[in-house]
Amino acid sequence: MPRMRILNAAEQARFEHPPVFDSAERKRHFDFSQSVMHAARGLRGPANRIGFLLAYGYFRASRRFFSPERFHERDIRFVSRALDLPLDTFTPENDIDMTRLRHERRILALHGFRPFGDQAESQLTTEIATMARAHLKPRLIFGRCVDFLIEKRIEIPCAWRLSELVRTGLGTHKSDLMRLVDTHLTPECFSPFRYLHEPLWLLPTEATTVGWDSHPQA
Repeated sequence: MPRMRILNAAEQARFEHPPVFDSAERKRHFDFSQSVMHAARGLRGPANRIGFLLAYGYFRASRRFFSPERFHERDIRFVSRALDLPLDTFTPENDIDMTRLRHERRILALHGFRPFGDQAESQLTTEIATMARAHLKPRLIFGRCVDFLIEKRIEIPCAWRLSELVRTGLGTHKSDLMRLVDTHLTPECFSPFRYLHEPLWLLPTEATTVGWDSHPQA
């Protein structure tokens, strides 16, 4: 059975890459408060400061974190200039995973968000179950999951993780429906309809006298 696809290739790529800003958007999202600049300047090494501010600006715009390899060159140059640092200071290869995780936790705290952990996943699973029972389309469920997380001030995870939760929720709902059918729709439920595919003149006497023509005559 083919795997359910929630987003097409272009949508998934767009979701997994930082937003593309025009000049005005870049200035707005990379306009940092004094507290944010203070947090950045307290980091060890100029490359860490640039990476931190880039992640902060992208999170402000999308409520998501992205791989440094996908940071846009124009944004890197803009933030480097804001810190009066050489344009070649930041390189994705130098952005160590553990350092990036610490940065992300700090950025979440600065925004008043919490990470997408087990508790958030449990909350979202409950929401998906509700939407599945309402027979919403998978892509609509995916979009509403994003809205739910933003409303609850929870970090948005990667597209793959969200899609897996939607697929699992829909699969669970389908299994529940099948169990209900097996439990309540017994073979006896079909007996009144067993002759529906036959012409009337071929029906046995019982089909025309029991159930089909059993009303008392006036």
